[in-house]
Parts: sequence; C-alpha cells; structure tokens
Amino acid sequence: MKLKQTFLLFIFCIALSTTRNALAQTQSSRLGPNAQVLLATIGPGALIWERFGHNGLWIRDLENGIDRVYHWGLFDFNSENFWPKFLQGYMDYSIGSLESPQFFAANMESDRDIWLQEINLNADQKNALFDFLKENDSEGKRIYRYDYYLDNCSTRVRDALDDALGGIIKKAGAEKGSGKTFRSNTRRLLQKIPLAYLGIQLGLGHPADDEISVWQDMFTPMALRRHLNEIQLPNGAPLVLSDKFIFHSSKINEPEEIRSYLSFYLPVSASLGVFFALLGYLCIVKRKLACFLLAFFGGLWSLLSGLIGTILLIIWFFTEHRFGHWNENLLQFNPLSLVLAGYFFVFLIRGRPSLLGRQLLYAVAGLSLLGLLMQIIPVFDQVNAEIIALALPAHLGLLWAMRTSGDLLPGNRKIRNNP
Repeated sequence: MKLKQTFLLFIFCIALSTTRNALAQTQSSRLGPNAQVLLATIGPGALIWERFGHNGLWIRDLENGIDRVYHWGLFDFNSENFWPKFLQGYMDYSIGSLESPQFFAANMESDRDIWLQEINLNADQKNALFDFLKENDSEGKRIYRYDYYLDNCSTRVRDALDDALGGIIKKAGAEKGSGKTFRSNTRRLLQKIPLAYLGIQLGLGHPADDEISVWQDMFTPMALRRHLNEIQLPNGAPLVLSDKFIFHSSKINEPEEIRSYLSFYLPVSASLGVFFALLGYLCIVKRKLACFLLAFFGGLWSLLSGLIGTILLIIWFFTEHRFGHWNENLLQFNPLSLVLAGYFFVFLIRGRPSLLGRQLLYAVAGLSLLGLLMQIIPVFDQVNAEIIALALPAHLGLLWAMRTSGDLLPGNRKIRNNP
C-alpha cells in the first residue's frame, strides 16, 4: 500500500511540475504590460522595387527581451524558377523578421526615410497580433502569393493590424474614395526612373485606372502611414499614439506630384515622323540612300512596335498580371507591326516598297489613330496619352513616307524627275 501511495505521489509531482512549466511558458509568451507595437515605415529607395517604400511591425517588450521587426515582401532572385514565375505573375514572396537594430541599420545604410508610429492597442490585441506574427514567421507558413497592388508588404501589415483591431481600418477606408488610381500612384513613384516609368505605362491596362478606395490606397507604406493617422478607435481615441520622423534621407524623397512625360514623348515621336516623311520625299526623286534609310529605320521601328505589342498581348492573355489586361496600348503598339517589319526587309533588298506592305501600314496607323479617337468615349478612358503621343506621330509619318515612295511601285507614274 505504501509503495502504491508513493508511486501516486510521484506521478502527481511530475504532473504538477509539467503543469507549472507549461503555465510559465504560456505566461512568458505573453507580452508585458508595457509592451509596444510600432509601425515602421520606410520611404522610397534607389532601386526600382524600393521606390514604393517598405514597412514592418516592431514588437518591443523590454521586460521580456522581445525587440523584433516583422516584415513582408521579401524575395530572392536566386530562388527556384523566380523569373519564369515572375513573368507569368506567380510571385512567391515571404515574411521575415529581424532584431530591430539590424532592421533600422540596414535601412539607414540605404539612406531611406524612416517613420515610427505607436499603434494604440490593448493588451489582448497586442498579444493576438504578436501570436499572428510568430505563426506567420514559422516554418511552412512564411511563403505567400504576392501581388504588387493587392497583396504586398504594406497590405499584409494593414491586414494584420485590421484583424487585431476587429476591422476598424477596413471599415474606415473601404467605402471612401481616395481620388487616386493604382496607375497614378505608380507614375508618381516611378517618375524619376524613365525606363521603368515607360515600361509600366506600356504594361498597365485599363484596370489600373479605376479609382481606388482609401483601403486600397494603403498598398504603399507611405499612404498606410498617412491614413492610419486619421483613424479613431470606437471610443474616440486616436489609433496612432505618436508619429515620429526618425531618419531623413539625404537623396530620395517621396514625390508629391506626377510629372508627365508627354512634353518629351511627343517631340521625340514627331521628330521621328518628320524624319520618315523626309526620307519618303527623297525616295521619289531617286535617291537610293534615302530609300535604303527609309527601309532600314522603318523596319526597325516596325520591329520594335511589333515586339512591344506582342509582349502586351502575352501579358493580357497568357499571364496572371491582371492589371495588364484590357490594355488599349495594343492599338499603339501591336503585333501586326512584326509582319510589317518583314515587308520593310523586302523593301531593303528590292529597293522599292511592296503594295501589301503599304496597305498593312494603313492598318497599323489606322489602329493607332483609332486609339486616339476612342479617348472621347467614356468607357475607353485608359490614361495612356503619353503612349499615344509616343506612337501615333511616328506611325503617321511612316505612312506618309510609304504613300509617297509608293510611286516607285511597278506601274506607278513617277511624279518627279531627278533634280
């Protein structure tokens, strides 16, 4: 009997010890009463993918030795099939976390603006958010399907805070118009990188021009920071307890206005159109060099236009880049120009243009002109005036040149003699 009692007492002690250890572990996993949740907002950087800013949630609990920043939107160029997936629109990004000194030192070294906002959460909300962040930053759960407008580093932070707060951020912004679009934000932030600006303007279709809500506008970290400052809790208290600017970039600041490239694209395209027209005029007075140059540069322009159009077509019909669908820029740069480039190659060899090539050019220039005329119809209101300005004058100049040089076609009467 004594042996049995001793054994039961031993089992009870083990169970009590296990329970105490589990309780201590549970207690230590909770944040202390003075713990802080801060939103760190990082301004634009020098690289293309840094132009939209970055952010992270800083959990700071000195009593329990917790001092970590959780942030999304991480990627690795060397990961398996990164580029094929990226081109198709299947982009796998991840969450990560760093000790706060590492996080801030890296961004200061990159010379990027840094703001800190303390978020007004109660103890339960802080712990719920902390548990969510730890779970997301665990093995097998870090990877997520990235979308540059709808599911990125900033929207993940927004959603995490919104869930912890019971949905008050979405309630404050989902039905409120921002007066902006995904395109307008993109143009504003990329305007100082001309090639990236042009590429995005070409690739974005009509869906990027719908007005977005304040909730959607939070896809950029800088906008998220600004909008959170305007939100109040149900009890009337501010959501943001403090907003501090802690590091100022000496080089790159967020642009406030959009700088249009229309005044640059239009003269460039018009000059190209005049150049084509001049070569067409010189062709009819039997200047072989002019005909050669017209065939060569007309072919290059058509090849470039056709390649751009083919890429736009592939984006629309064969990728998951949803904001590249329904793209009216296909009227300015379309795959028909690839066929036209072949006719210019024939022109280059034979020394005279073909009738079919000239007729195809009518179609190419006509579609470009149609894209301009469609702008007066409300349903076709894609913001692509810059792209029209870049394409249409060159197409028209080339058409005029080919119509003029068409006098070189067999059976056509020469309208001019050699000077």
